[in-house]
Amino acid sequence: MSAPAASTPAPLAAVAEKLRRAKKLVLSVRAAYVLGGLVAVQWLAVLAFAVTVRHNGWLFYSGGDQLWHYTGAYVLGHRLQPPSYVGYGWSTLLLPVTYFTGPNLVSALPVIVLFNTLVLLPVALLCIYGIAARVGGRLFGYWAAALWIALPYFGILFVEPGYHQKYTELTIPHIVGLTAMSDFPSMVGLLVSAYLCLRALESGSRVTMVAAGFAAGYAIAVKPSSAIFFFAPALLLLLTRWRTVLPFVLGFAPALATLALWKYRGLGHLGAAEPEPVRLASGVGDLLRRIHNPDANSWSHFHENLIAVREHFWVARVLEWLPVAGALALFARGRTAFWLIVPWFLAFLAIKGSYLDARMDDASFFRILLPAFPAFVLLMAAVPLLFPGWRPQPAPAPARPLLRGRRLGAVAVAICVVFAIFPVVVIAAARQVGDESHMMDYAGTLVPVRDLGLQASANGNAVQLTWNRQHVRPAKTFYVVLRTNAPGGGVTCAHVADASVDCRLEVQNSIPTRSTSLDDHPGPGTWSYRVAVSANWLNDGRLGDVYVLSEPVGITIP
Repeated sequence: MSAPAASTPAPLAAVAEKLRRAKKLVLSVRAAYVLGGLVAVQWLAVLAFAVTVRHNGWLFYSGGDQLWHYTGAYVLGHRLQPPSYVGYGWSTLLLPVTYFTGPNLVSALPVIVLFNTLVLLPVALLCIYGIAARVGGRLFGYWAAALWIALPYFGILFVEPGYHQKYTELTIPHIVGLTAMSDFPSMVGLLVSAYLCLRALESGSRVTMVAAGFAAGYAIAVKPSSAIFFFAPALLLLLTRWRTVLPFVLGFAPALATLALWKYRGLGHLGAAEPEPVRLASGVGDLLRRIHNPDANSWSHFHENLIAVREHFWVARVLEWLPVAGALALFARGRTAFWLIVPWFLAFLAIKGSYLDARMDDASFFRILLPAFPAFVLLMAAVPLLFPGWRPQPAPAPARPLLRGRRLGAVAVAICVVFAIFPVVVIAAARQVGDESHMMDYAGTLVPVRDLGLQASANGNAVQLTWNRQHVRPAKTFYVVLRTNAPGGGVTCAHVADASVDCRLEVQNSIPTRSTSLDDHPGPGTWSYRVAVSANWLNDGRLGDVYVLSEPVGITIP
């Protein structure tokens, strides 16, 4: 006697049939068309976000080293070597822009934001698709790419009301490339390297592996603390195909050598001195020192960040579970992707998550962990692979070369010129700076010094200041009058042999104004004044970074 065969309920069978038809339909469309549609959706999502979140023209919240990179680009364009506390990669890319936009970063924001969103953002999406397709085929690649687009905005639904402003205004702009920070382009470089690593292992191409190392090297040239990423490809290559280690090393060697030259000419040595939090860009040696430095990293601080995530996101436990589940899925589905994505995520989480300046209260935790965001998305996307029957097979056909023949040669030459030869020539041609007349470190950022027409006159016990109006677009700016009676006008310079001088400005008083004149009553004494052009995403005179400093004027009040 046999039991009757179990049958699927009619409603479920109908749904399953519709899903099969939808899958067949999607797979019948050329991948280029689907990916083009996803890129268009991504652009529309960024545009909708950009016009709804609070901003000041093209200026969105930026909380880091954008001024170090842009001022570095500006002075490099004048054949001057800045103090090299950050990497050279972003500055050399921005250098041609400064010829048209001048010393003020605000003027360059449209070019930078459009480059990030129209070029780098689609590159990141295509790399996410490429990595996921190598794991589970085209359909899985589409799923991962769609998740990459949607995840930053889904976070808005899951954040607690008290943290909503910090997540939307302080975090998402960095994720989608609406700022001039180096974190975003460095993240895209790591994504390109990860994709090329998997493609090289699949095809056996040593040229592709050299390209993977080159992409990783330039990502680290943009933001040297991203050297943490090396843990992932090193482990992957040693465990899967150790003979490919040498091509990968050959690929990133030019960027590493140029970074050493950049550090030596800007600092007089190869690693950064004891830095402020903004000065994270040193090199692999200093990075390893910081990993074991109890003053820079703390496991108790990492635990505090995790508690803060649970406090501000009501799905925090799910967020903690998803990477674990995704790692298990990748381990079961394909070990190659597992040995790349999981170490990539864990290395950044452990080192950057425990970094003392990565804090939830100012949302810097998410920005500093941005290079690991692609790995988190891929782990989340892999969760469906745990379900029976939800394990699509990758395409059996071997990967074809991305480019062939003359096209490959032309692209390779262009990439080498832009990303390898040009930076070396610019850095080697720059002369070292011996005083504070070109740039200064003020409030933790590198600011260019220009003649803004500042004049001062005494009228009894009052000081009357006037300066030229600065026509800066496309964001509203204001002025900050800086006053000090410290020796040397508040400027102190550290002279190091064979390096540019590092000059810092400290003042006792800063007075914001939107006028081009000010009457001040400082009291008797000898005073030094400067005026600064400042701006912020809220157009609030109490906030903001200084973008340009004037030359000083001195005056004595009897």
